[in-house]
Amino acid sequence: MRHPHRPLLGALMMAAVFACSSDDPTTPTTPSGPIAYLTFSGNASDQSGNGNDGTLMGGATAAGQLVVAGDTDYLLLPSTVMDGLGNFTFAAWLRIDTFNGDYHEILSGANAVEDNVVAFWYAEPTGEWRIRINDTDGVFPADATIEDGLWHHIALTRTGNTARLYVDGTAVGGSIAVLGDALDIDPGGLIFGQDQDVLGGGFQATDAWDGAMDNLRIYGRALSAAEIQTLAAEAH
Repeated sequence: MRHPHRPLLGALMMAAVFACSSDDPTTPTTPSGPIAYLTFSGNASDQSGNGNDGTLMGGATAAGQLVVAGDTDYLLLPSTVMDGLGNFTFAAWLRIDTFNGDYHEILSGANAVEDNVVAFWYAEPTGEWRIRINDTDGVFPADATIEDGLWHHIALTRTGNTARLYVDGTAVGGSIAVLGDALDIDPGGLIFGQDQDVLGGGFQATDAWDGAMDNLRIYGRALSAAEIQTLAAEAH
């Protein structure tokens, strides 16, 4: 993905930040039924019971949280976790540690033909959250910056042609329109913490997450606002 650079815009800080502790739940909390659930308690094992263990790549670490820095660190999950999904939810606790005026990629799904099957990232130049499906962008309102070095719970849902963003359990603006295509992700193409310009590679330091992730969950449905609030209130 090649991100066009834009002038830096001011953005309002989120007033509410949920507390973060070091105790990971040992079993998935409600809402139940994640396809994959990773707490990064020393490894990238899947706690959902579905066997969707991740692989730490480059210098990524998982000593209580996933830490990704630079353009070689990332988490690789089996493509089957999101391949074929129409409706879905991504939810995780996120923290940006290095602010470089660029882009912070959270999720990148690709196949051999299309490197932007699905992408989700925070654009530091504009303070915007963006989703891209089959090379078509959707932009959430620029009023949910997390540029404070603190943990924030972030959830992204898609139902058909509609996507929603939640920051610390609160919906950001209304829904936005996105392509409703089912995701077509090839093996080796479901990556967290980097942006793919080709299947499984083409990483750039300006697109790295440069921070930490915790309690990462993927669902094959769009969670409700109440369910997301439950996740945002958990200890992690």
